[in-house]
Amino acid sequence: MKEFNSLLEHLRNLFDSGLYEDVKILADLLLGTIDSSSSSSLFSSAPSSSSSFSSSSSTFSDFPFQCDLKDKYTILYLYGNSAFNLREYKMAESLFNKALQINKSNLRPKPKNLASLDSDTDIQIKFNLHLCLFYDKKYQDAFLILDSIPSKQRTVKILIAMGKLCQLLMNNKEAIVLYKEVLKLSKFSLVAIEALLNLGVKLDELPKLPSNVSTDWLDMYIKGKSSLISRDYKEAIKSFKTLDNNMSHRSAEILCSLANSQYLNGEYSNAISSFEKLHKMEPTYTYKMDIYAFLLFSDKSEYDKISTLERLANDMHQVSVSIPETWTVIGYYSLKKKSQKAKCFAENALLIDHENCQALLLRAIALGKLKAISESAVTYREATRINIYFYEAYKGLVETLLNLNHTKDAIQIAANAVKLLGSNHRTLALYGEALSRDTSTQEKSKSYLYKAIKGDPENQEAVICLVRVCMTMQQFNEALDVLGKYIRHNSSNPRLMHIYSELMKKCGKSDEAIIYMNKASGMDTNNLQMKSMIERAEQNIETSLDESIQNFHAI
Repeated sequence: MKEFNSLLEHLRNLFDSGLYEDVKILADLLLGTIDSSSSSSLFSSAPSSSSSFSSSSSTFSDFPFQCDLKDKYTILYLYGNSAFNLREYKMAESLFNKALQINKSNLRPKPKNLASLDSDTDIQIKFNLHLCLFYDKKYQDAFLILDSIPSKQRTVKILIAMGKLCQLLMNNKEAIVLYKEVLKLSKFSLVAIEALLNLGVKLDELPKLPSNVSTDWLDMYIKGKSSLISRDYKEAIKSFKTLDNNMSHRSAEILCSLANSQYLNGEYSNAISSFEKLHKMEPTYTYKMDIYAFLLFSDKSEYDKISTLERLANDMHQVSVSIPETWTVIGYYSLKKKSQKAKCFAENALLIDHENCQALLLRAIALGKLKAISESAVTYREATRINIYFYEAYKGLVETLLNLNHTKDAIQIAANAVKLLGSNHRTLALYGEALSRDTSTQEKSKSYLYKAIKGDPENQEAVICLVRVCMTMQQFNEALDVLGKYIRHNSSNPRLMHIYSELMKKCGKSDEAIIYMNKASGMDTNNLQMKSMIERAEQNIETSLDESIQNFHAI
């Protein structure tokens, strides 16, 4: 017995030292040295049987060892936790279940020597067992394991875990109860506060933070989160900007929240700037970096973001390849030249999290580039099903349906986006774009496009769409006026300058048209086509309407 106790102590020391592989080997061997007559039938599946030892007992006189159930419980506990720490969750699940079976009293009378078992150890086993089931996506089983812990013994960690599982199981009422219980025990649990806000609890219904601690900055942070969750993005941006400007040192959490708010509000260039600051400050930060990759890929500015995207992909790959964000970032980097690879990377991300909306967006874009238009539309639809407020997915779906000439479906989807996301410059522009593709609703589309431009005069897509509609309806003076207002503040796009000059000629302003053609040519001195057009303009030869519209579609 002394030898066994000594080995058990060595097993504990190995575990405390983090030598989990050694613990696995020694624990497995120890279970094989235990006399089966002193163990319950649940060890019948142990690595070795009593018969093998009885036949060799003359050779190994020091065992089989005699030990009580508490020691076997300890071996299984250490063995299971070692497998868990090595991410061998299936093995850990099996070992934890065997340990818990020792305490089951419904199968046989409970031995007296189990009375000394540490209940905290039992709780730790159940918590780790729930994690094994969680990683295997067995959410109901994971919840039932935690629910078997008596309510008086549930720690904050257990309550938080149960709350998250209730959310996954769509049991929101129970989740609210659990998160409120968390805040009774820990008023500074920001995870519980954010979860309650997501579940629809109002900010003024949350318990106040302790008055003996100065928490104005924390109140501002919670207010920003509340605004973000309630989709009041402008107010969220205001709160997070205030915090960012007044902190003595920049916070990764605040910068990420600011960047995400700007992205959701359609302020792509500002979001890129905030994400850039975040990544420069903390290159190992991975949360929302898939959004940063999308923004870099989508950026249409003169500065090529591909080198930044490449650095981001390399940094993410070094941090972790077991999260969906990494594969999505790498996918966007590949999407510039290798759409098939990008699709594969998106699917790698979806293997990790099959409901990851950013990975679905990447897959849909890649499919579109691969000319798999119908499959792309299906993927966009899936993204809007998972996240009903996902503007980029609605936009992609509408554009894809228009490419498939499913104009009525596109109009319906765009109308739903306006209802769900509200009437803002992006949704109005999207609806106007869809309406513009049907000749019977072109006049109606103009009113929505005008509203979109009023909400955001810098919305180039809305301006281009409105001008295209006016040109199609041969309303050249109106098209000239719309584009002229935009050109005055955005005169760096040679193609827009070219279209503007073409419109001027259509409206009989050939002299001014030559000036703008010269400006457009100066932006691209190698553009022989532009120089040729200037020569024709100087000869007072008009370009046809069809050619103008064709150039417009190329933008």
